[in-house]
Amino acid sequence: MLNRWLIPDSITTFTLAIEMGLAAIVVIVAATLLAGLCDRLADERGLGKAFVGMLLLATVTSLPEVVAGATSGAIGAVDMAFGAVYGSCSFNITIIVIMNLVLAGGGSVLREARPAQLLSSSFGIVMITLSLLAVTTVAKFASRPAIQQGVEIATCVGLVSAYLVCMRLIHRFEQRELRAGPLLERIPPSAATIPRIVLVALVTIAAAWWLTKTGDVLADHPVDLLGGRALGKTVVGLLLLAIATSLPEIAASVAAVRINNLDMALGNVFGSNMFNILVLPVTKLTAYANGDPLLMSGPDFSPNVNLLSGLLPVLLTAVAAAGIVYRTQRRVLRLGLDSVVLLILYCAGTAVILAAD
Repeated sequence: MLNRWLIPDSITTFTLAIEMGLAAIVVIVAATLLAGLCDRLADERGLGKAFVGMLLLATVTSLPEVVAGATSGAIGAVDMAFGAVYGSCSFNITIIVIMNLVLAGGGSVLREARPAQLLSSSFGIVMITLSLLAVTTVAKFASRPAIQQGVEIATCVGLVSAYLVCMRLIHRFEQRELRAGPLLERIPPSAATIPRIVLVALVTIAAAWWLTKTGDVLADHPVDLLGGRALGKTVVGLLLLAIATSLPEIAASVAAVRINNLDMALGNVFGSNMFNILVLPVTKLTAYANGDPLLMSGPDFSPNVNLLSGLLPVLLTAVAAAGIVYRTQRRVLRLGLDSVVLLILYCAGTAVILAAD
């Protein structure tokens, strides 16, 4: 994107890829700092680590997805927005595989998960399913835009309401467990914690905006290796943006596992997926402000591809939830059987989606 402003005649696929890489690095650094500051704030307030992972950590590390979705809606790249949201949800679940392979010495971290993780994973499935129901309903009433508009507005309100209710239930569950356990020690509060959080959050938002704008340019840019064919917005959203905006979740989860805090790591994964779905109402607002009355209809939206993209994280989350309950002891290539299934499903599902695009 900067190349288009500074040297528009010499823009290349390589320079765009480098620019996306630089933006992704800024996102990682900023969001990692933000996660650490939120963790400190939780210690100052005496909050439970699982709740920090599900709400605070998941929220701050999902800021790139929010900005990516808002920017995509504003520039009319709806497929890229949906691809980034659903692709990020799918990739977030595969972070469990990364935690197992790199930091947990093989096996499965899901064996150590508490019931609270089942709660948040189930709520994630509920919210993704609500958005998919909206996609199918809007497609059914293709000739009646008034009904389509009503469905989209009701879905946006329903997603926000569902998220608030789910967070309330998780908070109550955590408070019940905290009361039954030992008292948490608080650290001395610092007046600089909240200002630092705001500053680093703004940097995260700016970097995510840069990443999305560059991804939009790359989506329409002819690629020599593809015979001059462009990647397309769904591919860029599902792969490049989804993975790049999930980098903060990886960094935060890795840090949590390193300090032997699996509750926070898994809470970040499942909580991020819940928060990611709130990107859709944000995308609706920015698209409407840009003059696009309907989000899930028109030439910029591919219902079948987005349905496939949304079904994949539902399937992956269900497998992860089953892994929490079953607590497998079997290993394949140092990984728990549940991790192997997650990895196979993610790769196969992504391949099917790309083939359908």
